[in-house]
Amino acid sequence: MISKEQKVKAKEFQAHHHNNKMLLIPNAWNAGSAKVFENQGFKAVATTSAGIAYSLGYADGEIIELDDLLLVTKQIIKRVNLPLSIDMERGYADDPYKVKQNIGNILKAGAVGINLEDGRPDGKLDDIELQLEKIQAISELKKELDLPFVINARTCAFWLKVGSPIENMEMAIKRSNAFLKAGADCVFVPGLLEKNSIINLLSNIDGPLNTIANPLYHDLEGLQKLGVSRLSLGSGPVRASYAKLIQTSNEIIEKGDISSLIEHDFSYAEANRYFAK
Repeated sequence: MISKEQKVKAKEFQAHHHNNKMLLIPNAWNAGSAKVFENQGFKAVATTSAGIAYSLGYADGEIIELDDLLLVTKQIIKRVNLPLSIDMERGYADDPYKVKQNIGNILKAGAVGINLEDGRPDGKLDDIELQLEKIQAISELKKELDLPFVINARTCAFWLKVGSPIENMEMAIKRSNAFLKAGADCVFVPGLLEKNSIINLLSNIDGPLNTIANPLYHDLEGLQKLGVSRLSLGSGPVRASYAKLIQTSNEIIEKGDISSLIEHDFSYAEANRYFAK
C-alpha cells in the first residue's frame, strides 16, 4: 500500500530534479550509512549496488540478490525520513515485465526513485530496444501505484568505455534522449567525464542530467553552474570507509598498533547519541 507520506516524498524527489539547484545525492549501503547522510543534512539518499555488495562480502556486478536489496530498502526506510532511490542495476531480470514486478516490490517497500542501467557484467551494453521496453514497463507503475517516483535511466557507454570517446558520446546522447522519450525522468551518464564532455551532454540531452563525482571534474559549484541536475557520490563513500578499515586492520596486524581505533572523538557514548537521533 502506497502511503500519503510516500507520495509526498515522491513529489519532493521529483521537484529536486527540476529546479535551479543541483541535487547532491549520497549513495548508502545500509541503514547506518543512510542515517549518517540524513543527519549530516543531505536532501535525499540513494543506494549503491557496489556498496551493498561489499557490505555482504561480494564484488559488485549483479551478484547480490533481489531479496538482499529489498531487505536493505526496508531497513533504510525504517530509520530514514529522506526520499530514497534504489539502485536496481539491470532490474534483476531480462524480461521487462519481470523488471516491472521487481521494481514494484521495491516501491511498495517505500522507495520513491529507482536507477536502471544498461551496462552488462560482460562489459557490453544491453540492446537499446530492450532497455526502452524496460523503461516503458516501469513507467506504467506510476499510474498503477499512483506514485510519481523518479526513473533515473543510466547508460554505461562511458563507464564501460565500449567505444572511442566520440562513439561513447554519441551513444550516451542517443540512448539518453531515447530513455527520456520512453518515460525516464532523468538520465544518468557516469564515467570519467571532463568539463567539456559534461557541457556536450548538457547541450544535447533533452532532460535532467545526473553525473557522478569523478577525479577529472569535481567542482561542485562549477557543475551547478553548468546545469547538472543531480550529482551522485556513487561508491566513493563506501570505498573510502573500507579503505580506512583496511588501513586500520593492517596497522593492527603488521605493527600491533591500535591507535587509529582510539585517537578520534567518536566515542561509544557519542556514537549512541548520534544514531539515537
